[in-house]
Amino acid sequence: MKIIDLAGLTFVAASLCGCASMMVAGSQNIQLALTPMTASCDAYQHDVVVGRSDPASQSITVPKSPGSTDILCLASGYKDKRVTIVPDNPGVLAAFLTDFGPAELSAYPGSIQIVMEPADRQGLPR
Repeated sequence: MKIIDLAGLTFVAASLCGCASMMVAGSQNIQLALTPMTASCDAYQHDVVVGRSDPASQSITVPKSPGSTDILCLASGYKDKRVTIVPDNPGVLAAFLTDFGPAELSAYPGSIQIVMEPADRQGLPR
């Protein structure tokens, strides 16, 4: 009886692993509305650079992930700006529904706006 329980548990665990990998496969392009437009941004997942902004298309491509992604933007004359984005996850039930057809389960926002503050200039009146 215990062997049957163990086999069932193994099957369920293997099934869930397959669903989880389906949810996060691939990458996603995110449009950036940057102020200033000259800013350059890097995307980080687990403190590792996973994407760089493309000034021509004003976008950044990042791997899909069930966790958060930090976007750090730098521009001369402005304070550094860090924005954290999280995927929109509809829940565990949707993970089982993907077996019956394609579904976008783990997606970051399609566009984000990042407004950087000017750096303080010492010795100048405010």
